Amino acid sequence: MREINPDPDRRFIDSDRLPRIHDYLATVDVDGLLAFSPANSYYLSGGYAGMYSRPVIALVTPDTSLVLAPEIERTKVTRTAWTDRALVYTDTDDPFEVLAAAVAETDADVLGYDKAAAKPGWVDQFDAASNAALRDLTDAFLDLRKVKTSWEIEMIRRAQKLATAGMEAYIDTVESGVPELEVLEQIQQAYYETYLEEFPEYDIGTANELGQYGFASVLTGEHALEPHSLSTARTIENGDSVVGIALPSIQGYVCEEERTILVGDVPNQVEEAMSTLVKIRNQTMDLVEPGVGTHEIDEFAANKLQDAGYEDKLVHRTGHGEGITIHEGPALNARTQGTLEPGMVISIEPGLYFEDEGLALRHSDTLVVTENGAERLTPSPDGVLRAE
Repeated sequence: MREINPDPDRRFIDSDRLPRIHDYLATVDVDGLLAFSPANSYYLSGGYAGMYSRPVIALVTPDTSLVLAPEIERTKVTRTAWTDRALVYTDTDDPFEVLAAAVAETDADVLGYDKAAAKPGWVDQFDAASNAALRDLTDAFLDLRKVKTSWEIEMIRRAQKLATAGMEAYIDTVESGVPELEVLEQIQQAYYETYLEEFPEYDIGTANELGQYGFASVLTGEHALEPHSLSTARTIENGDSVVGIALPSIQGYVCEEERTILVGDVPNQVEEAMSTLVKIRNQTMDLVEPGVGTHEIDEFAANKLQDAGYEDKLVHRTGHGEGITIHEGPALNARTQGTLEPGMVISIEPGLYFEDEGLALRHSDTLVVTENGAERLTPSPDGVLRAE
């Protein structure tokens, strides 16, 4: 093991992050926060890895901050972490003994950790090596990440540039006879060109191994009934709906933009449903402002779509928070109570799914909640989109 001095460029440093974490620690009866999961360790430290098969763990106390990482990730952590300390272990070291020794130096007796997201084996090994008690503060990590700092929002704005470029390429490429993967290739090429032109000084990718260089997917026909699938060799056919998904990331922060295109001769009821969905989705976005219940957003969209006769076509919530991961708080779900606050970043994406026809309909936009309302970050055309 050796200790190194992180040396990040100023552009990688979120100067509001540690003060926000310290303010939280002043309100709870723990001596620090310990993050085992990729997303939370990145949140506490700014340092991240290319892979997380080895532990990358971050600690913040009122007096210090550190990140623990394997030697193979040393240069990346040196370049990106903004902690006071960075501890690097080799494959012959026991990383949990290294971490336990560092915790002992802080005199921390009780640490809050991200139990729900942590690998149980890692937690058990640290617990065996350390005298510090662990307290489950999973919700605290989620709550801290819900409201973004100005730096985080700026990263999401950069990711939006990639997402919108990808959507433009997607809309231009979709037509009958083209394979999903061919359209996907154009989306990702648009990501890379935009990244090289506008943001080459940042990292493209996430802190969780998913879509490391910019995730995207194109799903057509029955395949679009699987909203979280990957593109295949399936060919777009006349009568299909095509759902294009853009989820690129800059410096670990994602931005979601999705559009559905109707190809050729789709059934009349599907085109009518798309028109209704567009109208209700726009009404839903108009509701987004501070103080509105997250459950109210979902209830409004779902009730409107049910009233329009589509109750049996609804399969998921209206939206979700975005940030280090694509699905994080707040959940826009009728069964989850919450309130929108300035600085939250959310998607609005009610969808309709016609299983008998093998068709799915879903546009998605990313919004940031402001002091007086909301700003829609993703500007691609969002009406009833057609292709031949």
